[in-house]
Amino acid sequence: MIAPAFIFTIFMLTLGPIKTVPAFFAMTQDQAPAARRKLALEGTLVATVVSLVIALVMTGVAAAWRISPDDLRLAGGILLFAASRETIGQFSRPAAPPTPAAPAKRPAVTPLAIPIIITPWGVTAILFFADLAGGDSKMLATVIGILLLIMLLNLVGMLLARQIIAGVGVISFQVVGWIFAVLQAGLAVDAVVTSLRNLALFHPVP
Repeated sequence: MIAPAFIFTIFMLTLGPIKTVPAFFAMTQDQAPAARRKLALEGTLVATVVSLVIALVMTGVAAAWRISPDDLRLAGGILLFAASRETIGQFSRPAAPPTPAAPAKRPAVTPLAIPIIITPWGVTAILFFADLAGGDSKMLATVIGILLLIMLLNLVGMLLARQIIAGVGVISFQVVGWIFAVLQAGLAVDAVVTSLRNLALFHPVP
C-alpha cells in the first residue's frame, strides 16, 4: 500500500491550495465578501463532485481501455513536468498585458472548479491512485479521504485568501509556488523513469 503521506503530497501539488489561493484572489478582487464566499463554496462543491466521479467511475473506464497504472504514471509524469515548466517559466518572462474577456456564466464551474482546482495533472493523479487501490477498499477509502481533505484545504484557503495574501504577500506566494514546481518536476522525472523501468523500456546502467 502506498504511504498516505505520498498521496497527500501528490494531491497537494496537483490539486491543492498553493495554486488555488492566488488564482482565486486574482479573480475575486472586485467582489463583495458574500459573493466571494458563495463562489468558494460552489467551486469547492463542484470540484469535489468532479474528483469523486473521476475516482469512483472513470477508473473503470481506464481499466476497460486496458490502461495500466504505469501508463497513468507515465502520462502523469509528462503532464506534471509540463505544468512545472510552465510555472517556472513565468519567472523568466515578462507578464503579458491582460486581455479583455467576457465574464464566465458559471465561474464556480469554470474557471474555478475546472481548471483552477481540478487540473489535467490532478485528474491523472486521481486516476492513478484510484486505479492502484483496485479492490482494496481500505486504500480506496484512504485516497478518497485525502482527496476530500485537499478540497477542504482549498475551501479554507479561498475563504482566507485575502488574509493569506496580505500576510504572506503575492511575491512570497509566487516563490513558494516556484519551489513546489521544482519539486513537482523532480516527481515527474521519477514517475517517467519508474514507468519506463516497469514497462521494460528502460534499464539503468549497473
